[in-house]
Amino acid sequence: MKNFLQNLLIFFSMCLCALMIYQWVRETRQSKEIQSLSDTVHDKSETIQGLQSNLRQDEMDIKRLDGLKNQLTDMVKSNQVEIANFKKELEKTSRELDASQRQSDVYKDAVDRANENIKIQNEKIETQNEEMKKVAEERNETVKKFNKTAQDFNDLVGKWNKQQEDLAKQATNTPAKK
Repeated sequence: MKNFLQNLLIFFSMCLCALMIYQWVRETRQSKEIQSLSDTVHDKSETIQGLQSNLRQDEMDIKRLDGLKNQLTDMVKSNQVEIANFKKELEKTSRELDASQRQSDVYKDAVDRANENIKIQNEKIETQNEEMKKVAEERNETVKKFNKTAQDFNDLVGKWNKQQEDLAKQATNTPAKK
């Protein structure tokens, strides 16, 4: 029985050694798994921190872009108001331009008519000038004839007066010379 107890003790010792080896292998695996999980947790923590940093950066970018969007939206609204004002001014200016063009056409027609009237008047003035020249020439001819007649009359009056003087001298009571 001594042998049996010894063998039992050796068997239990061997079982205990096998149990210890099994526990060491299991602890080693668990330690590797724990390290792997720790590495995974560490990697995920770093990823989370990176993502949180990116999130903060993205939130700042979103706020900045939202501010820019609001500015651009306000600018678009003011531009639309200005465009509407420009359209109104353009329509007003177009109407004024049309009115000015119509008025210009009226003035042009009036100027054309005035030019035609001036041409007609110039033609009439030229005709009247020619008639005045003819009348002046006729007057000059008449004056020349009158001057000639007046001179002839003066000569005749002079001859008459001389004859009358001669007759008066002869008609005096003086005896005629023999």
